[in-house]
Amino acid sequence: MRISAKLIIGLGLAVYVTLGGYSAVVWTDAIQAVILFSGFLLMTYFVVEVVGGWQTLTSASVAAGAGLFSYQNIGLLPAISMALAVLVGVLATPSFRQRIYSAKSISSIRMSFIISGLLYLGFSCIPAVIGIGAYAVNSSLDNPSFAFPYLALTAMPVLIGGFILLAGISATLSSASSDAIAGVSVLVADIYLTWCKGNIAPHNPLLVSRIAMLTTVSLALFMAVLSSDIISYITKMISVVLAGLCVMGLLGRFWQGYTWQGSLVTLMAGSVAALLVGMNDGWLAYFGNPIIPALISALVFGVLTSVVTKPSVTASPEKTEVAS
Repeated sequence: MRISAKLIIGLGLAVYVTLGGYSAVVWTDAIQAVILFSGFLLMTYFVVEVVGGWQTLTSASVAAGAGLFSYQNIGLLPAISMALAVLVGVLATPSFRQRIYSAKSISSIRMSFIISGLLYLGFSCIPAVIGIGAYAVNSSLDNPSFAFPYLALTAMPVLIGGFILLAGISATLSSASSDAIAGVSVLVADIYLTWCKGNIAPHNPLLVSRIAMLTTVSLALFMAVLSSDIISYITKMISVVLAGLCVMGLLGRFWQGYTWQGSLVTLMAGSVAALLVGMNDGWLAYFGNPIIPALISALVFGVLTSVVTKPSVTASPEKTEVAS
């Protein structure tokens, strides 16, 4: 059942993004955002009612006595790792740059990011309330990832529960469609054109883009089918794929001595460190997820490589003649 659901969602995503392209993503993201916010707000209201009011919710064992940000429930270092994984996901996700490049003006970019940031800052409280409510209703859920559908199907009226499930799917599809388009851009502009040593023929760009889209979605779907815990899967993939990219972007922006050799080593070091930690259960339990070792490795090896490979500055012949 779980695999069937993943396949249905993956195929649906592939169909509408492949047929509609970036225009479809823009419109569906706007519609999904409305469904997402409405559904989550409805669920929050019903969760508070189901558990017996706000006072009961705040006094639940998972929320009461856990300290600032409730980090004691998972440990300080795993809590920091989770926050860093979210931060890296925002800083390094290519889809945000794609939105910047497609914007009408610089002012519209800045305004949209300010509005989006404020909206999501407020929205971030809602999943926390839903999670605490799910624990208060049933503290023995086998998989925390099932908290959202469990509440939608057991604690809500049927019609509202179905609408809220659509909100959850909208959250998934909204992110997935933007990331898929970003993956297509990389495959076509950076990989395909490099291999072909030239431009795409005028009658082929749509075909090439659709093939790249199907390839991207198929690979993502294959990896998702192998995963049983969505939170662990996301944090591990952020560490493997985006940690080095985040460090590379920051070093490239703020350090003029950064070299292309250093950037390659940055990407490789971050991915290798994340994979090593992810394959060691003891290390993974200690850190919570591999993001901290991945960031440190990417930074250290990227800086060292750039220092070693930095070209030496020699005086030009004209300066030598003047000096003599």
